[in-house]
Amino acid sequence: MVKNSTFLNLLVSKGILTEEASFRLDEKFKGNAFAVLTHLVRSNNHPKRVLGKLWADSLGLSYVDMRKTLFQRHIVQQLPEVFARKHQMILIYKFGDAVTAALANPLDSLSVKAAEEIIGQRISPTFAFPDEIEAAIEIEYQSEEHLKDLSSKIVTDSIQIEDISELTKEELQKVAGSQSVVEFVRGLLLLAVRENASDIHFEPGEDKVRIRFRIDGLLQERSMLEKSLLSPVVSRLKILANLDITERRRPQDGRINLELPNRKIDFRFSSVPTIFGEKIVLRILGQTQSQDIPDLSDLAFSKQNLSTLRKVMDIPHGIFFVTGPTGSGKSTTLFSILKHLNKPEINITTIEDPVEYKLHGISQIQVNTAVELDFATALRSFLRQDPDVMLIGEIRDMETAQIACQAALTGHFVLATLHTNSAVQAVTRLIDIGLKPFLVSQSLIGVMSQRLVRKVCSRCKEKYPASPAEVKELFGSEEREVFLYRGKGCFQCNNTGYSGRVAIHEVILINDEMRSLITRGESASDIQLCARRIGFHSMRYDGVKKALRGLTTFEEINRVTTADEDAATDSF
Repeated sequence: MVKNSTFLNLLVSKGILTEEASFRLDEKFKGNAFAVLTHLVRSNNHPKRVLGKLWADSLGLSYVDMRKTLFQRHIVQQLPEVFARKHQMILIYKFGDAVTAALANPLDSLSVKAAEEIIGQRISPTFAFPDEIEAAIEIEYQSEEHLKDLSSKIVTDSIQIEDISELTKEELQKVAGSQSVVEFVRGLLLLAVRENASDIHFEPGEDKVRIRFRIDGLLQERSMLEKSLLSPVVSRLKILANLDITERRRPQDGRINLELPNRKIDFRFSSVPTIFGEKIVLRILGQTQSQDIPDLSDLAFSKQNLSTLRKVMDIPHGIFFVTGPTGSGKSTTLFSILKHLNKPEINITTIEDPVEYKLHGISQIQVNTAVELDFATALRSFLRQDPDVMLIGEIRDMETAQIACQAALTGHFVLATLHTNSAVQAVTRLIDIGLKPFLVSQSLIGVMSQRLVRKVCSRCKEKYPASPAEVKELFGSEEREVFLYRGKGCFQCNNTGYSGRVAIHEVILINDEMRSLITRGESASDIQLCARRIGFHSMRYDGVKKALRGLTTFEEINRVTTADEDAATDSF
């Protein structure tokens, strides 16, 4: 039992509970204040982090949100995993002469002292919820070395069949269900989550199976497995995705749910047959659901682009597109816009595939082709739901595009995505899929295109003078002193020099002159020239400005954009 009258008083003073409700809960849980905290978290009426901070404040300590904390991996490993699980404690980072640790019971001085004796350093305790500590331990104690040990335990030669592909369904299920295979697959998924990967690739070769993670947009090799491990691992993944483990000749798609104590992470499974075996790609979908939606001011928009975006959001009706390739941050931008628009007097509805963020106060619908609920069907239903704002996850066909444009013309504000390489190409793309130019011109109010580039690691960032070639490419002249930034490489960025990603943008606000050009069917280059006359700048221009500010590198801008004629005419 944990008595904590200070916590109960804080709940009342912050308006979370009335005095009467506080008294009733105190009686119900017989003076156990931690049980009251757990009850309030489960009731889901108040943000968990708010309740966690109040509990920590009542103890005179800090609260740590495990999902947002940056762990120093070499510090985490100093405490044995068995000890960490037993005492619900995880080391986070070292600051000064003390190591910060998160504990479910930070007042447990005996556990803190025992941990200090193990690591030989002073520990500064903080509070975190037990389920979040348990999930953090599962994730943070994963390593490539641990997976290598697990892979060596997967013994397939005990089955007296030379080619494992000849195994029956029952034999495959037995192999895939062995403890070593189960632990290896779960450990690999958790390692990908720990490293903030967006995709996991299993790539069979003639003798080995290569495993790569896509991190910050680029693939990085993580492991090489013996070829004999491919079938057990793939079979285990198919079992998790509820697919046919005996089918190896046809592509298969499915979903895997990874359950953690504090959340669920979804993986989209895709397999295709290759000459050396099945190639598997897992797209990690569920990580953003547990994250806070950023404000627009947190997305590193330039002043001009943010100003243009705010003008778009002030227009009461019309359609606004965010374009870019898969994985370019479109959903994050769109939900930041929805967060800005989300007010009690506004009715917002979304149709998505998949639902990546959850936003309180709006209605979100998941596409379900099994019951013929696609984008077009949902859109028709939206219009009978008295909407003010509608988000369409992606416009893929003329029917959906036509309904969206008509909704925009009848007084609704519509947000949608398209897969195009630039903002202006969205116009030609809509016409290409069959929309009449006059419908596009009258309904479209703006388009934004974006890409993600890797951010320079803040811990090891250094400033350096740009080379004459770089200066000439940037400014057309070598007679300028210019400084750029790069990361030297450290434990925080895994010696890559980069940590995280930031978006570069281009935004067009459609004016009357552009509407006339669209109606007449003029080319994309004519529309872009018109946009430039009113101050439009390309994505490359935005990227170079961010490189000069030290957010990214010139190499990253060259990786995702080209030094085209439009960018060359921009003056910095």
